[in-house]
Amino acid sequence: MNTRRTIIVERRSNGATAIETAIVLPIALLALFVILDLGLASLRYNALAEAARRLARAAVMRGDDTPSEIGGDWGPETIVATAADSIDPAVTIHPLLPTMNPADVGIRLTWPDTTNNSRSRVRVELKYQHQPLVPGLTPWGPINLESSSQMRIVN
Repeated sequence: MNTRRTIIVERRSNGATAIETAIVLPIALLALFVILDLGLASLRYNALAEAARRLARAAVMRGDDTPSEIGGDWGPETIVATAADSIDPAVTIHPLLPTMNPADVGIRLTWPDTTNNSRSRVRVELKYQHQPLVPGLTPWGPINLESSSQMRIVN
């Protein structure tokens, strides 16, 4: 008699476990994917920020006085491109964007002082739209990531 009662209790327990798993597992997976998605967005934002800083550093070293054998000067005309283009600014940051499609990263390189002489400013703006890992799973949808850096030309 004791064995029969144990079997009935175990069957009810197994059913309760299945129901608990059916409720908890989707919530746990949702939390996991949201954490992964936000982690990837954070990684991409940090990569954009570093790429903007490096591109600004490269631009300030290519002022009006830069010898042509080093690469010549950039600007003061505004440069608008993507990281997939074959121009020098895009080639400079391409390796810094490993988790992003270079064609989706917008580059805008401007000279606010309208000249590329020494002590003039250079401004770099990078833009990327982060798409969620699983579309429709997160309530916020695509996230626009933007980073900028401004420096003065040193030569």
